[in-house]
Amino acid sequence: MVTDVAVTRAANTVTVLGGPTALIRLAGWTLLTDPTFDAAGTEYQDGPVLVRKTADPALKPGELPVLDAVLVSHTGHQDNLDTTGRTVASGASEVFTTVAGANDLGGEVVGLEPWQTQTLSMPGRTPLNITAVPARHGPVGTEAITGPVTGFLLHTDDGSAPTMYVSGDTVDLDAMSDLAGRYRVDVALLHLGAAGFEAFGDIRLSLTAVQAVEARRLLGDPLVVAVHAEGWAHYTEDRSHVQQTFDAAGAPLHWPTPGEPITLPDPHTR
Repeated sequence: MVTDVAVTRAANTVTVLGGPTALIRLAGWTLLTDPTFDAAGTEYQDGPVLVRKTADPALKPGELPVLDAVLVSHTGHQDNLDTTGRTVASGASEVFTTVAGANDLGGEVVGLEPWQTQTLSMPGRTPLNITAVPARHGPVGTEAITGPVTGFLLHTDDGSAPTMYVSGDTVDLDAMSDLAGRYRVDVALLHLGAAGFEAFGDIRLSLTAVQAVEARRLLGDPLVVAVHAEGWAHYTEDRSHVQQTFDAAGAPLHWPTPGEPITLPDPHTR
């Protein structure tokens, strides 16, 4: 269960709920990434591949706090937005995704172009900027197969909260280098696990451990939190391999326990 610290609006925390789904408390705002809340054992046929969920979410939808916004990296894959997750997203005040994803979800969903920024604003709260970061869900040339995807940067104008990058499913290290040239990154939620399917051969659709170490370097050595690395059957690198790769590089990695909040660093102490 989420502890009291995670529901204190003054605290900046991230609580990974399983797979790509994370509950973020930042600058007094409550956000959720890539909602996946279907039960373990659920299978989805997606073209030539079968996607199977292997773990239940750490929280049920009814246990979630009121959400100010939901961030959906892409809507085309059920391991980033499943059936129950779509229902959760529909109940949020704001939903941000790709332009194609907004057309898919309909309603008042906001589709962001690369580097476009939208701001959450409410009297009495620090405004929170949400900037779309370019992403590519596989090597160059796979875009037609995987479809559009986006990352997100969460940041305040006054620097009062840590700046957080949510990578989404991407292997685009050039975009991460570009991001670091534009903004300081204090925390990075990196989608790891080197997702792959037999139908696609050796192609990896999310970061390998080696790529993730390089991503951390390019981003300016932020706190890295492992996301989307467990809970589904299509990861080709397990926790032990990822951790050993980070350790060998002397790069810290925070591997969260699902449902337990991580207190984010004060941006002024980095």
